Amino acid sequence: MKLSIVTPCYYNEKNLEDTYAAIREKVFDASSGDTEWEWVLVDDGSGDRTLETALSLRDRDPRIRVVKLSRNFGEFRAIVAGLSVAEGEAVAVISADLQDPPEMILRMMESWKQGNKVNLAVRRERDKGRMKNWFADSYYRLIRRWVISDYPERGFDFFVIDRSVVRQLVEMQEKNSSIYLQLIWLGYKPTILEYDRLDREKGVSMWTYSKRINLFVDTFIVFSHKPIRLLTGVGLVFGVLALVFGVYVIFDKIINHTPAGWASVMLVLLLSTSFQMVMMGVLGEYLWRNLDESRKRPLYVIDRIYDGQDRAAGEGAEAGEESPEAHTEKSPRRGSRTGERGA
Repeated sequence: MKLSIVTPCYYNEKNLEDTYAAIREKVFDASSGDTEWEWVLVDDGSGDRTLETALSLRDRDPRIRVVKLSRNFGEFRAIVAGLSVAEGEAVAVISADLQDPPEMILRMMESWKQGNKVNLAVRRERDKGRMKNWFADSYYRLIRRWVISDYPERGFDFFVIDRSVVRQLVEMQEKNSSIYLQLIWLGYKPTILEYDRLDREKGVSMWTYSKRINLFVDTFIVFSHKPIRLLTGVGLVFGVLALVFGVYVIFDKIINHTPAGWASVMLVLLLSTSFQMVMMGVLGEYLWRNLDESRKRPLYVIDRIYDGQDRAAGEGAEAGEESPEAHTEKSPRRGSRTGERGA
């Protein structure tokens, strides 16, 4: 039985050695002898020595495979790229910063062996400041109310899924999305295992506020029609208020002969214009995502896959061209793959 672990890597050179030591001790060495493991490290265009560190680990342990993306595509796409390469009957996804305990993988794998296709390690507590925790909890409350009602209350980014679920996630090929929301959207009843998540001890998180804002927008634009409905509702309210105010102005003009005031006119004009601009911005977000999907660009581009087989990535695809696998409807590997496998 072959099982896989996928880890997206972005500026993780300081963490990889410790993460490998923990996974080797608490997963590889602690599992039964009839289990074959592979660890897929996906370098998401890191600008430090993440790739070199990953390759040095691969030289020491043949169970490690390294996937190099052509540039930085983001965590979501890096995970999908890793899933497309993983060969295990079940696949675990874990970050490289040791905030998630690797020993949880074995607990989730045991749950998978019992027939549970989706197994989530859900955070019980976070070792973070009150403000960050409040923002995170508010985000997940909004998801549960507006997007997916049965989404875990404290979120997750650590899980083990069956091969069939991996195939479905890879074939979705949505560009502006979230792998975690997609996983819950598929509808499989998840098995929940709780754990306490800690702060990272080495390196600096690349999860910037701009990326968090992008995730927030993508979450509610891609997975929910509520923003459009909200705009429609607010527009109707403004329309009713405008009608009432118009009737008042007409009667006031006829009865009291009151000249229209410049301040009231400007107030109405500014309010209506600002609302129209907000509405156009939200509609623009939807239109942009539709345009991005319609261009049919690959979700990611794999530059090289370093393993022990020395085969061309894409088998026959020339450098700079898309792999034929990128156009195969039933293939579990739908991203573009270029370059060669490393020795």
